[in-house]
Amino acid sequence: MAHCNSSAICELKDVPGNSNDWIVLQEVPLGCWTNFTSLDGKEVHILKLLASSGRFSMLELNVTTANPSVVIFTSSSAHTILVQDNPAVNIYVTNGTSITFMLPTAKRPQTSVAPFANSDSELLKWAAETFGGVTSFTTVQDPKTITFTGIKGTQRPSTCDLQAETSADKPFIELHQGSLDDGLKSCYTKQSGEPVHVINIPDDVNIRHVYVHLPSKSNVLLRGPADTEWTILDNHDFKFVSNNPVTLRGLTLPSRYTISDDPREIKKKVLFRYNSSITSYSEIRVNVSHIQLWIRDITDSNDLLGNLLWIVFSLSLAWTSDYGSPLDPSSKVQSDKRVYAEISSESFGGVSLTIRVISCLVRSVPVVRDMPFKEEVCYIDDCPKRLSFSFEMLQDLPSNSWDLECAVKLCHDRVKFCTNETQVKRNVQLKPYIPNQNPCFEFGLSAVLGIAFGGFLIGVLLTGALWFIKIRTGHPVALGMRSTAAELSVLSISGCPCGLTKRQPVPTHPSPSENSSANASIGSTQSTPTSSMA
Repeated sequence: MAHCNSSAICELKDVPGNSNDWIVLQEVPLGCWTNFTSLDGKEVHILKLLASSGRFSMLELNVTTANPSVVIFTSSSAHTILVQDNPAVNIYVTNGTSITFMLPTAKRPQTSVAPFANSDSELLKWAAETFGGVTSFTTVQDPKTITFTGIKGTQRPSTCDLQAETSADKPFIELHQGSLDDGLKSCYTKQSGEPVHVINIPDDVNIRHVYVHLPSKSNVLLRGPADTEWTILDNHDFKFVSNNPVTLRGLTLPSRYTISDDPREIKKKVLFRYNSSITSYSEIRVNVSHIQLWIRDITDSNDLLGNLLWIVFSLSLAWTSDYGSPLDPSSKVQSDKRVYAEISSESFGGVSLTIRVISCLVRSVPVVRDMPFKEEVCYIDDCPKRLSFSFEMLQDLPSNSWDLECAVKLCHDRVKFCTNETQVKRNVQLKPYIPNQNPCFEFGLSAVLGIAFGGFLIGVLLTGALWFIKIRTGHPVALGMRSTAAELSVLSISGCPCGLTKRQPVPTHPSPSENSSANASIGSTQSTPTSSMA
């Protein structure tokens, strides 16, 4: 395999997401769409399904919200499709395509066979002749769900001509795909003079159409399998070498070179043609026929530093996540509340940089604590870095005044370069959180009246019971009845013992007049039980 010998140029590394500082790769399938509907009001859709090597393909087809339709499937790999049934949709499968249909009700949908086609154009032609036209042709790799929502009468051409497109181009189809295999390996070596970028598509890869965006003042070598076609989409000046036809400014230039996919041979070709070493070398292996890529120059970090005249950082705080309520420096923050921060910068020199937060801490001499933070989402243009903090961990510490410090860097989006760390800080005054210590219940007026009546009723019944015991036994009562009733009434109204602290103390000894009155009353009743019992 060609990429095994790439160390002859530089050590290739995987490019996660098919994008890095000097190259961006986008898989661009073929497709088209119109506003066609047949004479009986049906849309006609063709789905070409691709699957990554070794990946089990199962998808959900949702056609229940679509208009009456014909859906034609074609694929060179096996797929299992869970169909949300719609009686108004007719399903066709090209001869030789291996598709298993499933329904939640285990009812197999009615399918028809479409003839085998050697190319996408042949399938389009058959569909147009059979149904009178084609509404859409969509190529999708490793789909998870496909939902048809129905066309909306947008003015479109009546003929579906295949061209490179993305899934977002069709407003009436919602596609959810699995993560595509990363098929890009690349390496970069900084060179003096004009850069030389090499794109190598090995001979065993199926890519055949490549759309390229190139930087100005650069040299490129474009190398692909025998049937590959390159289209350069820029009008500025550059030099290129290719073993394939290249279309530039609408003019197709034939190949004049034979170039092997062996990196050692490519290195020799570059040295012979440009008398220079290679700046970036990339190999592409993806399972699609059309791709689009951007080759970008890397900005020199020394030049970048020279353009930065000076930088000013600022840190502001807010009460809410929309940052609409700024926090005044004299305001105190309750330790159990979350606080939102914005870190912004001003740099002069015309360089666009982004803020990266390395770490944050809080300091109140001699105590220093690491401060965890959460990055907040921002949806506005040129948004500062947004964070949020919780100061709950400082609740039990004696100091209420803390310096919040964050270490930040400015970084270039396209360059692996950041400035040195800079400290940005802001003082925060904390107010300890004191939970409610009163366990008593709060009662409304109706509840208080009900409890008071209940206490009164209990007091009456208790008093009557004590009188009955006294009358029957003749023994003196040890319990002070007035005190007991009053105590019960207060307990009932207060609802809990802490209410006792709020009431006026009840005298435990009655006044002399009350004693004499009570004794006289009790003495006058003592003879009654004796006479009645006699």
